[in-house]
Formats: sequence, C-alpha cells, structure tokens
Amino acid sequence: MTSTDSKVEVRLADGSTSGLASIVQQFLEQQLAGSASRRRRAGRLRGRLGLTATDYRASVTVDFRGSQIAVSDGSAEPLDASIAGPYRSLTELLQGRSNPLVEHLRGRLKVKSRLRHPFLPFRVHRLMKLARDGAR
Repeated sequence: MTSTDSKVEVRLADGSTSGLASIVQQFLEQQLAGSASRRRRAGRLRGRLGLTATDYRASVTVDFRGSQIAVSDGSAEPLDASIAGPYRSLTELLQGRSNPLVEHLRGRLKVKSRLRHPFLPFRVHRLMKLARDGAR
C-alpha cells in the first residue's frame, strides 16, 4: 500500500445494530472503496458527528479517527457537530444528493457545530457527495 492509497476502515461499533447505523456504514464504505482521494480525505477527518432522524427518533454517532471510522447507535457526547432532520433528508445527505448548508437554510435539517470543528458537517458532505461523471 502506498501513501497515496491509504486504507480507512469503516465499521459498526460493538453492539450497534440499528438500520440507520448500517446505512451510514454502507454509504461510507461505498464512497471510500472506489476513490483513493476520498480515502485520503477521510483519513484527515477527526471528530464526532451525530446524525438524528427526527421522524424515527433514531440517532447514530460517526466517529472519524483518521484510519478508522466507527459508526455507533445513539448520540455519543461530546459531539463536534450534529445534523438532525427527517430520515429522507438525512439519507439524501448521506447519498451526497443534498448540501447540509442549503438544507439547513431551507429548514429541512438542523446543522450545529462546535467552535473547534465548525466545518465538520461540510467536510463530511464533501466526502459523501456524488462524483460528477467520472470525477472522484
């Protein structure tokens, strides 16, 4: 493995069994599998992002730890950022089909960040957004 093709493991934390945690883990794995640049970007992320589907009262924590991303059930404080909204809006965000700032301004998602990680939701969005015709 070269330094330009770093490995990032995406895993469910012990005991995490929710559908939302599985979906988040699968989306992240799929996005990282086909792109060395996304793996490098993911490897530079640090922090905890909470995702809450308000209509299902389900939440997960995505913990970015460099070469490892752990997805766990529930909201594991302290969070560096959080995104809350309807399940459909969250899945569109996870699929990279929507932008957290735009959805926040439209009132579909509530996006919050701590001062020490103000751009974490947008860095995660950049990691997840769909590639344009062959660009990854």
